[in-house]
Amino acid sequence: MKTLNRRDFIKGVAALSTAAVCSVASGNAFADEEKPAETAVQPDAVEPAASAEPGQTPKLPWGKYQELDPEYVRKLGHLGYYLQECAGGAFWGIMTALKEKVGYPYTTIPLPSMDDFMANLDNKKHGMQVPMSYGAGGVAGFGTLCGAPNGAACAITYILPMEEAEKLIQRLLRYYEVEEFPTKESNDMAVHHEFYPKKMKSDKALLRSASDSVLCHVSVGKWCEKSGYASGSKERAERCGRITGDIAAMAVKMLNAHMKGELDAVFPMKLSHDTVGCMTCHDKGEKFETGQFTRGKMDCGDCHDEKMEPHRGPNTLKTAYGTDVTTFAGAAVIGTIAGIGAHAVNKRITKGKNDDEE
Repeated sequence: MKTLNRRDFIKGVAALSTAAVCSVASGNAFADEEKPAETAVQPDAVEPAASAEPGQTPKLPWGKYQELDPEYVRKLGHLGYYLQECAGGAFWGIMTALKEKVGYPYTTIPLPSMDDFMANLDNKKHGMQVPMSYGAGGVAGFGTLCGAPNGAACAITYILPMEEAEKLIQRLLRYYEVEEFPTKESNDMAVHHEFYPKKMKSDKALLRSASDSVLCHVSVGKWCEKSGYASGSKERAERCGRITGDIAAMAVKMLNAHMKGELDAVFPMKLSHDTVGCMTCHDKGEKFETGQFTRGKMDCGDCHDEKMEPHRGPNTLKTAYGTDVTTFAGAAVIGTIAGIGAHAVNKRITKGKNDDEE
């Protein structure tokens, strides 16, 4: 049985027969989905439930969003990390800003005030607990989803209906994969002592790097390897504090833009080339034999690299055309689908943008 590298047969599109291309194209296998352009969302469009009984919290979503200052929220998120780490810090930062700007119903969330935070920080007391505290270190230190986008995503769901919230959350996760953290903005704030803690874990301009993953384990590991700092160092902790502020700030930027119908201007949703290629065959669906036995939009290449690539080993999976994936003919068919499909899949996701990373 031959082995076959997934990237090799995806790249083999150029050598495929015109007949195979026409066969797939004429079948409209990857027809674009027509999606209306995003329209502005009025801040009061999502009203808090008027039927809430006195003393009760209204049902979600609460809406009543008012534009927030991302740089203020960046500082709040950073401060939140110092006592509640990444998930609790991001959630606390965004919700504290909403509490101050909007008031009810955001005042019903049991959150310590900024004064409480500063007092506890000065006294080095860490007994306070806020919603999303469990997300620290990739969920209770387990190294899975980084707490910063986890906590920020939770905050977004208080504001928007889920069908709208998902659009922002997916972009926020993709932003986390590709951005070089900590951002220049947060590095500058640290160097110039513009963050709230009087004594910072580090006021250096820290090395910036992209993780290509939303996992805490990967994000921390890659940064430590590149920077030379240990995972238990103050510099690593400060790096995560700045990321917490950065993600909280980006979540607010996206919320501000979404309310104006300008979300693409802040961060266009654009999956990695690897992910788009994989999704032409492997996605959520009901046909196992065609590769529909997975789901997700994470960057596939971070885990499924050359050493862990499922297409490198013997494979008896049949294509839709009844040919083994590991034969040349099977590779040609899949390569054709991958080439046409990759463009179509990414076009569906990004509303017509190219599928290559810039």
